[in-house]
Amino acid sequence: MSDTLGQEMALAFAKMFKSSALNRLYAAKVKTEGNVLLSNLLYSISWSEKIRARRSLMYIRGKMGDPTEYLKRLLHIKQENVSITYPKISRLSIDAGKQKASEAFDQFSKVEKIHLTLLKEALKGSTDESTKYYVCQICGYISVDEIPPKCPVCNAVQEKFRMED
Repeated sequence: MSDTLGQEMALAFAKMFKSSALNRLYAAKVKTEGNVLLSNLLYSISWSEKIRARRSLMYIRGKMGDPTEYLKRLLHIKQENVSITYPKISRLSIDAGKQKASEAFDQFSKVEKIHLTLLKEALKGSTDESTKYYVCQICGYISVDEIPPKCPVCNAVQEKFRMED
């Protein structure tokens, strides 16, 4: 696959994935406003885009590089999010009078720190294949092997956790 084709496919994937997420948000919003038909349509479009994004990813996989290099970049990106990106957005949110957004990005930073720890442990071989990961559907916190009584990051109840296979 040519570099241009790979770049265009990666861009299309990113656009579909972003559009899917936005459509889910707007579907929820219009549902609260009473427009069930539009909500159902936006949820359906979101699901369709997620399917197409996943399918396009199959074609991009051939362009994927070395997993070790990817993991190094991922650790760097997550560390940057924890130390620079999320604190900056949190401060800007406070300045803009958006306290809830600031709290969300503070939570995102806590979750990223956990991701960093889990990735480092996995790279050291500190985990085994029987390890189970439970993800909080509110903030993204990952619990290992058991669901906590409440999410330690956002206080969500146990029912808000889902196991990822």
